[in-house]
Amino acid sequence: MSRPIANLGAASTLSEVARLIRGDFRRRAQHLGLTQPQWRVLISLSKSPGINQATLAEILEVHPVTVTQIVDRLVKAGWVRRAPHASDRRAVSLHLTESAEPLLLELNEVANQVREAALAGLKNSERSQLESLLLRIKCNLIGESPSSSCVPPAQIPNKKQA
Repeated sequence: MSRPIANLGAASTLSEVARLIRGDFRRRAQHLGLTQPQWRVLISLSKSPGINQATLAEILEVHPVTVTQIVDRLVKAGWVRRAPHASDRRAVSLHLTESAEPLLLELNEVANQVREAALAGLKNSERSQLESLLLRIKCNLIGESPSSSCVPPAQIPNKKQA
């Protein structure tokens, strides 16, 4: 007889919520004709312009060859360009092109719709508290203190509050 898996509580709920948010985003963005990996690359490059493919693979949690294939398609579509890396001549840095801008605006609108649907019924103070708690969990998981770069300065709690 196998033992039941321990109840993961909030971690399990968080994982399920993340899955549902990705699914909602995928449904709302399907009219753009992009695959989920493609829009994840575009969004990642908008947040971190100039990163290399190895770093992008780590962010997306996929094999570097997979990233190369996705980037090849996005380059062919004219939304991404490769440029020589400033400090590593073996690597290339990835940048969005100007023609990606309308697509990013649409992806941002989809993200806003998903965020509003997910957070419907929460007061602004509850939304802020939720974000603050999630950022603290993120800091815990990457091994940094909440006063580090994993939390934007405006969201670092006062020592009196902590």
